[in-house]
Amino acid sequence: MANLAHFHTKFNPKELHQIVFALSRLDAWRVREQALGQARTVVITLPGQGTTSSLLPLLQKVFPCERHVFIYDGAIDSVSRGLSFRTKWHHGLAYQAMDPIPSSLLEELKNLTHPKAEKLEAWMSSVDAFLKLKHSEKKTGYVPFVCRLGFIMGQVGKLGNGNQDQSELALLNLLQYMTGSKSSSRALALNQSVLEKAKMAVSHVRNTDDKDLKGNRNLSEYDRGVIEECAFAHKGILIENKTLIDTVQPKADWSLKAAKKLTSCACCMPGQGDEESDEEESADEGNGSDTGFGTGIGGDDAPKEYSATKGKYEKMNVRTNYVDGKAMFAFDPSKFTGGM
Repeated sequence: MANLAHFHTKFNPKELHQIVFALSRLDAWRVREQALGQARTVVITLPGQGTTSSLLPLLQKVFPCERHVFIYDGAIDSVSRGLSFRTKWHHGLAYQAMDPIPSSLLEELKNLTHPKAEKLEAWMSSVDAFLKLKHSEKKTGYVPFVCRLGFIMGQVGKLGNGNQDQSELALLNLLQYMTGSKSSSRALALNQSVLEKAKMAVSHVRNTDDKDLKGNRNLSEYDRGVIEECAFAHKGILIENKTLIDTVQPKADWSLKAAKKLTSCACCMPGQGDEESDEEESADEGNGSDTGFGTGIGGDDAPKEYSATKGKYEKMNVRTNYVDGKAMFAFDPSKFTGGM
């Protein structure tokens, strides 16, 4: 998968789809003897967030009906963790940079050392790829299990992570989705031994991760400030520790989709009203509510006057103090030219 992320542009789409499908099936065949019991689930993971932007859209295209999981963390913790991994194992990156990269982001990235900048851009490119797929969800069918790492790792007290350790419930929800055993009444209920082994594995990772991230020792206060500025330069992210849309909240009756979409600022819980805004704009375009240049009133409710020449009532061109911001400037720019 790492090599494929490097060289995916060398193949045409049809060849690339066949390669991904074949490699995934071969990998599943390789571990077929280890998948015991009734729920024979094989999990294929990407080799790092640096490959997400290249492979995520491709995997959704090739496997639209499989169960997908998107696990994410905040930018600061991700960069810090990536630097720790680089020190231990010298992992490389194979990310596809965002296209185009905002000039404001490039200026901010210059303020970081190269290792920190590449980790941050890899994180941003992965989140960017996720947001693009979610934005076109109706077309792509991308409805993954969106998992905030802070829930699994029990990192309470941070933005979006809550104030209670719900790591066991979050882990249970994730395993239920991955194995297709959400309901305990189903024949393929989650095996208790699988859950216990998963708890042990997470406990080991948590102990190691806590030591690596404690106090973000490899990131200074200046570095953290630059990372926050870089996140803000991306209009879809804005906050480095943002809770992404449709993040699954740890609950017994969890859902892949947020229960309610809230029209609010980007720092709030998932569902910033993007879909509602799109629907409202589409409705506005189709219901004849365009008011024209400064009329302020349109549609069937507009006042009418009788036209003697045409012998019928017609809509009046009523001008008000309100303007349609989508159609024109809210003020006359020519009034603000010149010096003091």
